[in-house]
Amino acid sequence: MNRLCKVLIVDDEFLVRQGIKHHMNWESEGFQIVGEASNGEEALEQVRLLKPDIVITDIVMPIMDGEAFVRTLKASQPQIEVIVLSSFSEFEYVRSTLQHGAADYILKPKLDTNELLQVLQRTAGKIPELQYEPSHEGWKLGQFMEKMISGFALEDENDMAMVRDTFPHDCFRLLVCGTQSISDKDEMEKRLRSYLADVECAMVPAESELPIFLLNVDPAKDDWMVGRIKQMALENEAGITGPSWVLSDSFNSFNQMGDVYRNHLIKLMEYRFYYEDRSILVYSELPPLHTAGYQFNVNMFLQHVKRNRTEAARDYLREHALTLGRDYIADVFEIKSFLGNLIFNVTITLADMDVQSSALEESKYTYFKNVDGAASLGEVMNVLDQFMLEVQECTAGDGGKRSDPNMKMLLEYMHEHYDQPLGLAEVAKHFHFNPSYLSSYFSSHKKEGFNEYLNKIRIEKAEELLRSDDVTISEISSMVGYSDHSYFCKVFKKFTGLSPSRYRRKFWA
Repeated sequence: MNRLCKVLIVDDEFLVRQGIKHHMNWESEGFQIVGEASNGEEALEQVRLLKPDIVITDIVMPIMDGEAFVRTLKASQPQIEVIVLSSFSEFEYVRSTLQHGAADYILKPKLDTNELLQVLQRTAGKIPELQYEPSHEGWKLGQFMEKMISGFALEDENDMAMVRDTFPHDCFRLLVCGTQSISDKDEMEKRLRSYLADVECAMVPAESELPIFLLNVDPAKDDWMVGRIKQMALENEAGITGPSWVLSDSFNSFNQMGDVYRNHLIKLMEYRFYYEDRSILVYSELPPLHTAGYQFNVNMFLQHVKRNRTEAARDYLREHALTLGRDYIADVFEIKSFLGNLIFNVTITLADMDVQSSALEESKYTYFKNVDGAASLGEVMNVLDQFMLEVQECTAGDGGKRSDPNMKMLLEYMHEHYDQPLGLAEVAKHFHFNPSYLSSYFSSHKKEGFNEYLNKIRIEKAEELLRSDDVTISEISSMVGYSDHSYFCKVFKKFTGLSPSRYRRKFWA
């Protein structure tokens, strides 16, 4: 594959990270600094998001040190190569990282441009996917394409001459094929070249899980090429066993590639969310757009739930899904957020109805996760439909049970005053209970204790606030009843497994 080698820098010292980033023009040497992290825990998240080829990491760092980071990384992603930075006194740790799969190390006191470049080149040479050849014209072409999709233009006449030699025709298209594994991507490139014998074809080094190809053909054969691609998508069962393929409209210059990629191709890839059953989406062949003519009536939907008309609520959801499918430019993130909040509102409504279901209480987080991870509108609606079936069982009495009136008032009070300094003593005083009795009474009706239940209410509200980007995390901790910000972060991580900042980053990603 002809693309830049992606590098992630991990060091708790900001100046060290900046020094490495600005050591030289990395792209001219075949490398791209894709990101940085200040500790091992943060680096693991960056690895997941950025998928680097090589990681340069320090040893001594807070939260998770380099030794633990390398051990964890190589256990889950052994294909990623690691270069360790260390001082003379840390060599025992270096030895440990080498035993766990690190490729090489550099002593910090001797760090200089030439040594770092040599170590990176040696390490990149171990990665079969890269086939690192800085002098190779194919590699340079990959670099040109990467610059184009990043918004840069080619101005050097020698560079343009190389492009014209490689792509001699005046008709270009960008194609996205629905395969994700590295071996499948390489196989797909071979099949494309075989299937489109008269077409120049090159894989684009873009940040995409699916392979993107630049196609160049004689304008007189463009219709023939489009027909062949549609046939190939059908044969690969695109939209049935895998993601739909995407094909841009034609453009007549290599220099237009970046605009077409950013303004057309990325949008088409998002539109696949609404057209999961189509084998291929072509920009000029999109169906007529019908924007939503009405707003979803949340109050009416929840009234159906309150009156045990769950089937009517499900029908209303399905009707809304059909409307969303015709409004294919609607933001996917906003739709998922809305439907996730719908699940949250239904669970609150059930609590107001005095319906308790331990199974639904536990499974709602799975529903949130499945909505967030769904690849298509149909998949989201299947999750919602399953959720509403479970709600129907609860409201019919099969999965839920009614609590006594005192417990209902107690829970309502906690939901209404969670943002205030609320403790067992204050609530006991309000309801004229003995604190010890209230604690036992609460535990006998709920699977968790008073404090744990209160924390759960607060954290659920905090999650809702974090899913919007309008309020800072310190403000959120106060808004949900925590006077100590660090304690809020500790409780939040206990319930969700993530810090508030990582939760927000993951949601917005």
